[in-house]
Amino acid sequence: MHKKKLLLISFFTILLIAIIHIVALRFSLYWRFRWLHLFVHMMGGFWIAITILWIALKIGHIEKITHYKRRALIIMVGSALIIGIVWEIFELVFKIDLVNKIGYWPYTINAVVADLIGGIIAFWYFMSSKKSANVLPKKSENYLIMPLVIKQ
Repeated sequence: MHKKKLLLISFFTILLIAIIHIVALRFSLYWRFRWLHLFVHMMGGFWIAITILWIALKIGHIEKITHYKRRALIIMVGSALIIGIVWEIFELVFKIDLVNKIGYWPYTINAVVADLIGGIIAFWYFMSSKKSANVLPKKSENYLIMPLVIKQ
């Protein structure tokens, strides 16, 4: 997957998030459609994971990340989780959300899970992209990296 394509996906994802958020606030859609908040969080998790992947490509660490799918998963989904938790702390400290004390934890857990799902979707998209073969090692190279893999 090319760096420019990732950057474009990242840009259009955050643009779409901003548009949905502005419209949802303007027309009280978050209160009409409870699922919309989680959808925006999921898109945010996707955006974070794709953006972190782009940064890793830009600074040249992507080869190390993609040698093992597990590392790519940890970096992409981990970044969505960490930034999702930081965002929830930010909302709590600055009293941005209007959730009462009783509903705070279910609300927060659902939001963080939605962030994780977005990160997982980004990982799946990256791994299933036909052009990601340009970044991922070829099958023959996997045997050089992982000598314990047995050919069948």
